[in-house]
Amino acid sequence: MSSAKQNSTQSGGSNQPPMSIQDGLVLARQHQNAGRLAQAERIYRQILEIEPQHPAALHLLGVIAHMAGQSEAAIQLINNALANAPEYFAAHCNLGNVFLDLGRFDEAVQCYERAIAAKPDYAEAYGNMGLAQQHAGNSDAAIASYKKSLKINPDVANTHCNLGNTHLHRGDLDAAIASYKKALAINPDFAEVHCNLGSALKHQGHITDAMSAYECALSLKPDYLSAHNNLGTVHQKLGDLDAAESCYRRALAIEPRFADAQNNLGGVLWSQRRLEEAAACYRAALEIDPMMHEAKGSLGSVLLAMGKTMEGLEMEQQGFGAIRFGAESGISYDFGNEK
Repeated sequence: MSSAKQNSTQSGGSNQPPMSIQDGLVLARQHQNAGRLAQAERIYRQILEIEPQHPAALHLLGVIAHMAGQSEAAIQLINNALANAPEYFAAHCNLGNVFLDLGRFDEAVQCYERAIAAKPDYAEAYGNMGLAQQHAGNSDAAIASYKKSLKINPDVANTHCNLGNTHLHRGDLDAAIASYKKALAINPDFAEVHCNLGSALKHQGHITDAMSAYECALSLKPDYLSAHNNLGTVHQKLGDLDAAESCYRRALAIEPRFADAQNNLGGVLWSQRRLEEAAACYRAALEIDPMMHEAKGSLGSVLLAMGKTMEGLEMEQQGFGAIRFGAESGISYDFGNEK
């Protein structure tokens, strides 16, 4: 390793000639992009031995730290980079990505705003800001951010997908489908988009088209849990309980702690009057997600059918709620006890 303050570094053994810091950064990025994180980290640290405040090395080392699960260290490293290069828009954006992954959405938005202030045509920052706003429940702002991102770069399938997801969450099914179709025009092999398109089509009542979309998603990604589960709901809606059961069991073979699939399988078994099996599925769903009210109520109904009156009534009330009538207050709804 060269002594401090010399503008060079080495990539390997002592017999190799020294390289410039810029060449070291290029080599480290190549390692990082190829997933060779240990090699990239070693070069970034060599650069920081020479220039302890080098913004790019601090920033990219922070990115690696976050990928390794050391998010607080990542925040410190990227903030150190920004202290030395306040207009470093990529560092602002990646700091926002760290906060986004941590669920600190307001801080993520602030970082993306700083990135955009430094680079007004930064499509990636607009797109990621939309995702943070979407997770924070601000769908209007999210849609505006996605549209700004797509105006700058209309060829990003992920952004079309995220815009479609926001529309789907709002119940704007036509807009959601339009966004998903734009995403698939860019990337026809985007399994998640096929699955989400299926959900939008199902909500519109286009059951056959929805089934085709889910099957397409599974052809691209055979272990796709949500697609197996959603395909099961379509078969169940069509009355094909055997096919629905197979879909739910495929999902549970991949991930036994998939509460929705356990609950849905319980519904199929309950429809077939396979009471013991149905009760076991609902109990499994509630073990995973104790607040799943539908599973509580359905379990109560199954228990009542099995003759377990007291437990059944209690579970039905917790899940489906109880309707009460008061002489002064009128009808009120109690949607279950929070125990």
